[in-house]
Amino acid sequence: MLKIISTGIIASLLSFSVLSAGSQNENTKNMQPQLAELWRVSASLMRPESVIYDEKRKVLYVSNINGKPTGKDGNGYLSRISTDGEILREKWVTGLDAPKGMAIHGDFLYVSDIDRLVKVSLKTAEIVNVYSAPNARFLNDVAIDNNGIVYVSDSKRQTIYQLSKGQLTVWVDDKRISRPNGLYAQDDVLVVAAGDASAKKPGRSRYLQAINYQDKTILPLRDTAPIGSVDGIESIRDGEYFLTDFRSGDIFHYSNEKGATVIKSLEKGTADIDYDATNNMLYVPMLKTGQLIAYKIVWK
Repeated sequence: MLKIISTGIIASLLSFSVLSAGSQNENTKNMQPQLAELWRVSASLMRPESVIYDEKRKVLYVSNINGKPTGKDGNGYLSRISTDGEILREKWVTGLDAPKGMAIHGDFLYVSDIDRLVKVSLKTAEIVNVYSAPNARFLNDVAIDNNGIVYVSDSKRQTIYQLSKGQLTVWVDDKRISRPNGLYAQDDVLVVAAGDASAKKPGRSRYLQAINYQDKTILPLRDTAPIGSVDGIESIRDGEYFLTDFRSGDIFHYSNEKGATVIKSLEKGTADIDYDATNNMLYVPMLKTGQLIAYKIVWK
């Protein structure tokens, strides 16, 4: 395992105003987030697609496709990594095909795996259930609402699935959310990065849309101007998000007032990020280069 610690990070942090999660909402409304790299893992990861922080256990989980994104080859696995970049267990969970998005509810981790949703016990690292998604082609991101209902996007279709009461079924199938990728469960709506079937390449022309849980009304958060190949979505606070663009490698700060602003440009392959608001950290998997990068968020 190779871990690279960025030099000059202390000086970088001291030159900015670094605020705790408790004071962030009040004091950073008119400030721009910047990312100061702390470390990156550059080995043991094979096409990492998603990362998620387990607040209860203070560790990170990374999904590794380890092959083709639609290959049912049994090569996929999940890694367990410390918050200082140490590989705790390279192949913490195995027996997957091409795992991608993840979400935690209670003591369970839900992972998308091409045409099925896999439920993993965080206590035992065992797969405890597998839910098949009817007609699914490319299950991608996963989000869970306040009621414990799980949502999964299918990026080859115009479909979002829902796991409720032990059943995985189609929740929304609509041409306005063509090739959906990133999901984020807000209190009242599910935020979706998706295109429009009328676009020539909707998967590359995604923008943020909101689907109401109650009546499934679909509305753009701001407008329908394409942002790009939006992959990961993480909420900072109401109306503000971190986004990644898989094809360009850009990381955006998005607000409903200003739209998307690039705050970091990386190599192609920025995938499904996770934001730890308590510790003011952003974790970014780099699918094409096989890395996980940890950033401290600083505000200026």
